[in-house]
Amino acid sequence: MLTRPQSLFRPLATDPQTNAAHWSPFLVKRRLIEEQITALTDAILENGDIRARSIVHPTCNDGIESLTPATEVTLNVLLPGETRTAIRDNANRIELCLQGEGRVNAGRSLHISRHDVWTIPPMQPFTYQVEGTKPLVWLSYANTALLRRLGAYVKEMGPFTEREEPKGVLTEEKKQAYSREGAPDILMPDGIARLRGYEHLTDIEIIDSRAMHWAWRDIEPKLPLGEGEMPGADKRNIWLLYNPATGRRQGTTGSYFATYGGCGPGVPPYAGDRGHRHTSASINYHTRGSGSSIVDGERIHWEEGDLLFSAPAWAEHAHYHGPDGWTVLTVQDHPMHIATGSLLWQEDMTGPIYSLGAGEGQKGYVSPREVGA
Repeated sequence: MLTRPQSLFRPLATDPQTNAAHWSPFLVKRRLIEEQITALTDAILENGDIRARSIVHPTCNDGIESLTPATEVTLNVLLPGETRTAIRDNANRIELCLQGEGRVNAGRSLHISRHDVWTIPPMQPFTYQVEGTKPLVWLSYANTALLRRLGAYVKEMGPFTEREEPKGVLTEEKKQAYSREGAPDILMPDGIARLRGYEHLTDIEIIDSRAMHWAWRDIEPKLPLGEGEMPGADKRNIWLLYNPATGRRQGTTGSYFATYGGCGPGVPPYAGDRGHRHTSASINYHTRGSGSSIVDGERIHWEEGDLLFSAPAWAEHAHYHGPDGWTVLTVQDHPMHIATGSLLWQEDMTGPIYSLGAGEGQKGYVSPREVGA
């Protein structure tokens, strides 16, 4: 008879908000990023190495490299004339170009340059190439950390041939009977719940999700970055880089949204002394300006080129730009929480907590901690 140690059965946590570990805010200075770019550029590659390094949070001690519990952020360098073996995996990625120009081949060919953002969908083979004489440098934000912690990460190395659709052995009659279209879908007596055939799980509706590209030259005119310029009807402080395949999750990918935000010189910073919070974790890369953030009472000073894990889950935070304004790319695992129904948002720390996507959300939102009339 198989027995199990009694230690597997433990009392429930007495604190309902107890988490496995607290991941504090973490700042990676531009100087350290530039030093690593130089080291990667000068490295002599051996045994299939690539010029890439994970940016790892000090709390991360389980051998799965990541900047947040769910997100791995990698710094990548590719030199002119170099190639990488094509890969495909079941992660989704947001990428940001820091230096140089190049081309991403991921089902479609995208020309990328400094401060451009693009995505690579799951199971889409992808490669990079440099255009010009300077190295291509980029950051990649991926949910590989979450997948690894779940034991669910799958990666394949190229080269790849054109993927073929699986060839079924069912007759047309059986296809109709045992595919999603022909599977039973029965309404239960309560008039809400349904009983569905297993085919609905294995033959899911297809949503076209392809690699997408947001060029900085197209985004910049939409931000109020002029001297003293305030947002208006055609310009907003924050823009979502939206992928229609994510639907109501409002994502750039299925796991993340990316936003570009900022303001010009001479615009007063947020004047409040309290921040806001949400269960989604947030990472800021500052492409222009300087300032500070207060995260759970800790003030963190940042400058252009700094990467900041700016909002651990449910941590109160507020951002204050300096006199020269700022521009920032924010990546946040907001869509993942919408999909699981766990996205909570508290804009006013003395006000209500919203369950976004499940009930009423924040209305009249203009910019961080400013609500319009």
